[in-house]
Formats: sequence, structure tokens, C-alpha cells
Amino acid sequence: MVNSSSGAENAPANSKFYASVIDLVGSKSFFSSLANLLEQVVAYDGLIVFLYDSKNAPSSLGCFKCAMDFQSGLENYLKYTYVLNPVYRAFLGNIAPGAYLITELMPEGYTEQVANSELRIRIEDNEVIGYRTPGWPKNMTDVLGLIQLPGEIMIEFDFITSQTDDQTNQCLKSLNSIFPVLASTVRKHFEVTPQDREVGNAKPSHEDRFQGFGKPVLTSREQSVVKMILTGHSSNSIALSLGISMPTVKTHRRNVYAKLNISSQAELFNLFIHSLVDSAA
Repeated sequence: MVNSSSGAENAPANSKFYASVIDLVGSKSFFSSLANLLEQVVAYDGLIVFLYDSKNAPSSLGCFKCAMDFQSGLENYLKYTYVLNPVYRAFLGNIAPGAYLITELMPEGYTEQVANSELRIRIEDNEVIGYRTPGWPKNMTDVLGLIQLPGEIMIEFDFITSQTDDQTNQCLKSLNSIFPVLASTVRKHFEVTPQDREVGNAKPSHEDRFQGFGKPVLTSREQSVVKMILTGHSSNSIALSLGISMPTVKTHRRNVYAKLNISSQAELFNLFIHSLVDSAA
């Protein structure tokens, strides 16, 4: 994470930009107008604004530029796969507000694990979700602005950029420089228009399904291992996090696969996503 206050002294000396942002507070087109203004100072290819509420599934408050091309993936994320996402897990873990790279929120070994796998999670025969955060969309990465609101609510500005160090670092630097103003403006907007928290596409959270997955047949330790696998931890990361040996992790994985009648990690993801789909049916 880049300290959100450290870049304030380097903020763009454009008083018109800040005045324009502040003037949006309370407007009906707040997020779409804000996205247009942000493009003046933050170089991004796409932007999605999410609302995270501990009681509900995430909601989208706006989708802009190239992000508009990934509506099916966005819909699947909001319905099911958010429970596995590093940002959602960080939200539940009370992450501090600020500007982040998505890689900062990933568990140890996650990047390598995703890069070396071709996991494709089938929900139905005619619908496929690619579980490759942050590679959704493909060959892109994410710079995040996380803003805390009262009542266990967090707003995420997900700036989608190409996977080049120059663009990603510049996006993060620019976001960091304006973050104090952005965060204050968003908080004030929700203070003035609290009804904007009650978005129409909010659905009950699947977190209980995640926490209880496999409970009828798995031991509590096996459940812990499964949850770490599903959220992207490598075997080494699982061993370090749980204080067990690598052979013990492998034994747990074998036992989990046998008890769930599966034979691979891809099948584990598939089984979990099916459990969410079945519960929503």
C-alpha cells in the first residue's frame, strides 16, 4: 500500500479539478461524472465502483470505459465469485482505507499459482467463469482506492490498467495523490444522499456458504485448508499460515479430494461455485 497521505503534497495544482469533484456531491450522476473527472488525473483503461456491505453481496455503483466489455464477468463476480476475491476477503479483514495494488492483497504464492494454472470454473454447460484475479479482464491489472464508510461499508474504486509497470505505477501514484480529496468527497456524498447505499442489485451474502463449505464431511482443519485453497493460497502459504508441515498439507488435500469425491483443484473450485449457484436457485 502507498500511504494515502504521503502524496498529498504532490497533488495536482489544479483547483478547478478539486472544485469540480466537490461540486458533484449529492448529484444524481455522481459516479459517472466523477469517473470522467478522474480520467483527467488517473490514467486508467476501465473503472468499476463497488459497494461492499458486510450484510450483503457486493454491488456495482458504476462501470466505465473498457470495463463495460466485461458485463458477464462482472455479473458472475457480483453473484458468486466475490467470496473468493482478495479485495472482498481484505474488506472482511478490516483493511485500512487507502490506495493499493491488487497484488498487495493476494496471499503468498497466489500470483505464481494463477500464472501456472488454467483454472476454468464451469457454472453451467453454457457459462464459464475464469478464476484468475487479478487477470480479469485478461492481461490487465487493478489499482484500488478503498474508502471506508460508517456501518461496515466500503467503497472500492477499481482502476483497470494494462499490465505494464509504468502505467500501473503512474496510476497508483496519481490515485495516491488525490486519495484524500476523493475519499472525503465520497464520504460526504453518502452523508448527503444515504439512499445511494440502498442499491437495487444488492443480494444476500454467500459468506456463510464459504465458511461452511464441506462442513458435513470435512474436519475443521480440512475446512481451513479448503478455504485457503479457494482464496488462492499455495501449499507453502497454507503450511506457514496454519503452522503445519508441507507433507501434512498434502495429506489434508488428498483427504479433502477423497471425501468430496473429486480429483483436482479445478474440480474443487467447480464444486464450490456449484454450491453457490444451487443455493441461489
